[in-house]
Amino acid sequence: MIHLTSRALRTMKHSSALLSLILLAAAPQANAADGKLVIEAGKIVTLTGEVIEDGKIVIVNGRITAVGKDVDAPWDAEHLDASDLVAYPGFVEAITSGGMDRPNENVDVAPFLDVRDSIDPVNVTFENYLRSGITTINVQQGSACVIGARGHVVKPFGRTVEEMSVKPRAGIVLAASPKRGKSRATQAQALRGAFTGLKRYLEDTVAAAKAGDDYAKREAMYQGREPDEETMKGRDLDCSAWKVEGMKLVPRWELDEKQAPLVSLVEGKIPAFIYCGSAMDVRVAIEVAESNGFLHKTTLVVSGDCDRAAAWIAERGLPVIITGSLTRSEIDEETDEMEDIFIPKVYADAGVRFALRSANSTTQSLAYQAARCVSHGMSREDAMRAISVTPAEILGVAKRVGTLSAGMDGNVVLYSADPFSVDGVVQRVVIEGEAVYDRATDSRVRHLEEGVAPDNTEPQDPEASDEEYAGDGEGDDGEEG
Repeated sequence: MIHLTSRALRTMKHSSALLSLILLAAAPQANAADGKLVIEAGKIVTLTGEVIEDGKIVIVNGRITAVGKDVDAPWDAEHLDASDLVAYPGFVEAITSGGMDRPNENVDVAPFLDVRDSIDPVNVTFENYLRSGITTINVQQGSACVIGARGHVVKPFGRTVEEMSVKPRAGIVLAASPKRGKSRATQAQALRGAFTGLKRYLEDTVAAAKAGDDYAKREAMYQGREPDEETMKGRDLDCSAWKVEGMKLVPRWELDEKQAPLVSLVEGKIPAFIYCGSAMDVRVAIEVAESNGFLHKTTLVVSGDCDRAAAWIAERGLPVIITGSLTRSEIDEETDEMEDIFIPKVYADAGVRFALRSANSTTQSLAYQAARCVSHGMSREDAMRAISVTPAEILGVAKRVGTLSAGMDGNVVLYSADPFSVDGVVQRVVIEGEAVYDRATDSRVRHLEEGVAPDNTEPQDPEASDEEYAGDGEGDDGEEG
């Protein structure tokens, strides 16, 4: 057991790391016998069109093998009694910059970086997501960039990023909306310039190869890169928008690591998430994606009045992730009256697939956002899909998460009641067949609701000086779209 001094405990009291460690210590560990778990639920909402009363979910080695009333289950499986609870698929956070040490990089164009190096497994954000029934999270950089680092899809449980990993290098963020200090014109110029620079770099590299210059190879070796079966040879650039003749002369492992991720982007090998803060930004986002061949792999991360461009977005078949406020106000041109517009309904009416994002990871998480859709007249099915099936499709993990059916990951959230009601509270969470959260043993919830202080912590010393707590507050050097 680790013993901390009173001073150390006081210093750490308000840190997210301590809260996360408390929760992880209290959370039940894997309880499936030899990887076998049967969840007996009062109701199972599969999101495949079927609702099962008094059913079972059978999970073997992390995957669902059967869902139904009368299903075969391994005789030696552990049983989780949830007969008084409602089972849903684990929710999917379509995009967030939470869970990292900082949401943005200082450099404008940084696709050569990877957010996995910034993800903090004990960040309190993951604890809150788990408590809200979110089991799959797309961690990407925020909107204060031009082109951000490569993202990572994770689950909110695990001691290391490797344990949390669901899908590495899961896309790149671009920003059409201007970052702080830039105008829309300079932001658009910087975004376009990154791709004209890429094309120029590839042309120069081919020219050097034709001239017998082996600088690219020597630089790759100096950086410690080695060829593998996929990269040891050159091949034509698979970009539908523009070509660079002679790319077969350049083995892919020799490409500058600062440019290689952009090559993957224009070849459609990885998805793009483009932040748009207004309808004006949508035009730039679509133009950049279209002129560089990755429009078919693009999702718009929209806020502000981007819904004004809903018809244009629908025409190009792009999905969107709605961030920020779900409502906005404008003056009706005919009546001259101020009217409220519910943004998700605008996209739904235009035929745009949309995913919701948590307004924050605590009180306004995904179920809250979906409940607002229902309260504004949208169907329960559409609202639920916006926090499960649709984001799973956008992230390319729909064969693993988003529904409860055979072959899917064993990610199950167990609610006390309808998640769209004030009585609906997450009671248990299972991720890949492991019971990772139980509200009954959540020391932080008990502290908030019952005033029961977690074990091995001390109340704040009222006589402690202000200097002793200096630096405990959380800062944010960037912006998040």
